[in-house]
Amino acid sequence: MQDIGELLSKTREEKGLEIDQVARETNILRHYLEGLEKDDYTVFPAEPYVLGFLRIYCDYLGLNSDEVIQSYKQIQVQETDVPHEILLPKKSVFGKSFLIGLGILVLVAAVGFGGYWLIGKLLRRKKAEKNIGEKEATERVITSREATTYEIENDSFEKRLFEADSFKFTIGEKTHTFTVKKASPELELETPVGVQIVKLGEKISIDLDEDAYADLEIAVTDLDKDDGSKGVLIMVLSGEALSSQTEPVDVGAQNDSLNTKKKYKVIFDGASAYPVTANFTFRGYCFFRYEIDSRERKERYYQKNEGFTVQANNGFRIWASNGNAVKIQLVAGGKTVDLDVSRPGEVIVQDLKWIKDTESGRFKFVVIEVD
Repeated sequence: MQDIGELLSKTREEKGLEIDQVARETNILRHYLEGLEKDDYTVFPAEPYVLGFLRIYCDYLGLNSDEVIQSYKQIQVQETDVPHEILLPKKSVFGKSFLIGLGILVLVAAVGFGGYWLIGKLLRRKKAEKNIGEKEATERVITSREATTYEIENDSFEKRLFEADSFKFTIGEKTHTFTVKKASPELELETPVGVQIVKLGEKISIDLDEDAYADLEIAVTDLDKDDGSKGVLIMVLSGEALSSQTEPVDVGAQNDSLNTKKKYKVIFDGASAYPVTANFTFRGYCFFRYEIDSRERKERYYQKNEGFTVQANNGFRIWASNGNAVKIQLVAGGKTVDLDVSRPGEVIVQDLKWIKDTESGRFKFVVIEVD
């Protein structure tokens, strides 16, 4: 085996390096480098210095530091004298009878432990087989349950549905099918307009005949987020039941001069009112207050990139300390409309609500500036 010191010095010379140059570039003192090249490790305060400097020096020269350090350790082991006491046979401090007794004790302990382990294993196996049997029985019950299809014949339909169950809704001469794909942790419903996700306590409106008006509303009133086998309880409203969820303001009855004295912008228009979803996104700092259906009022200070979504049957009233800081998007009847952004620093108070035009008999969702 080539000496480590010889390997280091030879490699350094082949690279044309002076030992002083190596000392400067590695920050290792010259006499330590010389000690490594001469295999004189007595110049080092302790072995960790040898190992550390040896690794740095090898990496600097492009040598495999791990192999060199391993060689160093092998050399150190070979050069270490074995103490004379280790080579002498040791006398046992225990008598023969003691060893026999100890062996019997170990044997008894081993038998006892083995019996305990075996009994425990049998009990665990029995319990596991019981659990598997119960699980398979449950799965057989769930699997054996055939998917059910329901026909919606009334304006209000409430039922607990399970995965693969479906219901049919007829509008005009066309029948539409809705199928439950997943019942947990949220309802995943396959509809004629695509897959819809509805969380617990939420509802969606669906336009089936593409006339921009909601034909039915689906709400999730109960589900188990951790166990889809328990199904999902849904409420489906259509026809008069859906229309009764809103009580729009009659423009003519409330204020005959509304059309002339107050400017308003029509966002949605239809033969009946339907729920409207509002998405508020904040582009800057803003104190914002909103009221839903003239009942629920909330307010707080919003920061940039914050936002929230709410839904109303009748409408909203909003207050903003900086109208330019909030972006408002309205979604209803299959349409999405972005409202105009106000001027920077402008305080806004607006009503976004359904009104009924007494002249045409139609409902309009409008934006009205409030004094």
